[in-house]
Amino acid sequence: MYKMGTRSQKHFDTIHKDLQAIVLELLKVYDVSVISGVRTDAEQLALYKDNKSTLDGISRKSKHQPKEDEDGKMVSFAVDIMPYKKGSNAFSNKMLDNVRFYFMMGLMRSISIRLLEEGKISHKLRFGLDWDSDDVYFDQNFHDLPHAELIAV
Repeated sequence: MYKMGTRSQKHFDTIHKDLQAIVLELLKVYDVSVISGVRTDAEQLALYKDNKSTLDGISRKSKHQPKEDEDGKMVSFAVDIMPYKKGSNAFSNKMLDNVRFYFMMGLMRSISIRLLEEGKISHKLRFGLDWDSDDVYFDQNFHDLPHAELIAV
């Protein structure tokens, strides 16, 4: 099992318990870094202005912005993660580095389906590389490779 670094753990602690369960299962087979959990309105707006998000965080909220969960805790219903491999750059925009995101999200998808069927989580998962969950990636107008978010069952 892989372990999270200090920065990943800090972000991990801010995400919904269903996302935590999925990430912990993923870490059993694949090394990842958690790069974003809860975001402030200002952080979300800055990402929007940099064209790294389609949501401004003011009129259109992101699932990264804190929301109350079933236990009354303010958490992120989204997580950004990246494949981790020392000495490599997952964000190089080279095709083979991008493929690592698709592989990682495939593992997450499988894990999330299994955990939902086992009753260990209560949400489905949607990915920023396939917003409409139709397994067609060319019909997206915004690809957010590290992003996964919870949606209602």
